[in-house]
Amino acid sequence: MRRFLLLVAAMIAFAGAATGHSVAQSSTAPDAKAQVLFVCQHGNVKSLMAASYFNQQAEKQGLPYRAVARGVAPDSTTVPEPIAEGLRADGVDISGFHPAAVKASETAASQRVVTIGTTLPVEAQKAAGTRIEQWNDVPPASENFAATRDSIKAHVRRLIEELDKH
Repeated sequence: MRRFLLLVAAMIAFAGAATGHSVAQSSTAPDAKAQVLFVCQHGNVKSLMAASYFNQQAEKQGLPYRAVARGVAPDSTTVPEPIAEGLRADGVDISGFHPAAVKASETAASQRVVTIGTTLPVEAQKAAGTRIEQWNDVPPASENFAATRDSIKAHVRRLIEELDKH
């Protein structure tokens, strides 16, 4: 029975990853140690890009991590169209994504919390402890999507290499 449940869980996880819905649809990963939380100001550009590229690479490499995108102060229910177009061109399906505010429970449940050009709310910072990493050198996607993508992908590669060592 346990093997069956593990198989079903793996199939569900694979289906979510294959459709791109694993970016931010659940508030926590099935295994809290496997969650990486990306947080930007509004939760619908840089953190979404980072979580999307992270999940693509983690899946390709067979790593047990899943990323989630959140915002400090979401101000929209959608993704800006130029960002959506860029992500679709990179093979990312964001059709089911809706920006959401970061919660302290999510930072507590994450193995790593990455802030991108923003600061976590106090309670979320406390819950994350020392597991916070800051990427403050990512350029605005509204000015140059390609430069933002390249910067985020370079950060994601380094993060995955680091996580893969542990």
